[in-house]
Amino acid sequence: MKDQIRAQLLSEMGFSQKAIHILEQNLNMGIMDDPTITAQHQGSCGDILMLSLRINNNFIKDAMYEYIGCAGLQSCASAMTEMIKQKNIDSLLNFKAKDIVDYLGGIPESKYECAEIARNTLFTAINDYKKMHMTN
Repeated sequence: MKDQIRAQLLSEMGFSQKAIHILEQNLNMGIMDDPTITAQHQGSCGDILMLSLRINNNFIKDAMYEYIGCAGLQSCASAMTEMIKQKNIDSLLNFKAKDIVDYLGGIPESKYECAEIARNTLFTAINDYKKMHMTN
């Protein structure tokens, strides 16, 4: 019953059914054992995303996250971690927050910053990885 009420409230706020389904699954949420790189980013709203990536030969093999914040950040982080798996890090240089929103099928406009936080955290992780593991 509680989950049905939450889903209804999220729907009324403007979350798509896909976004609500992703939230219910807690996709890729948790602590990664032995990540290649971790990064965190805090949005102006105060929400914080911590992203862990396992990278092999410049490909993201696994991605997990932890967060302090709202359902918008959770849905965006879950979506982003699904979207980036098996991708070459260089192919993500043009990755946009809008890509996350589109993947989710819609979130409230007031939660678009959550997609920006997710994207910015990913870019921080990739840049940190490149600094640590690549030669010029």
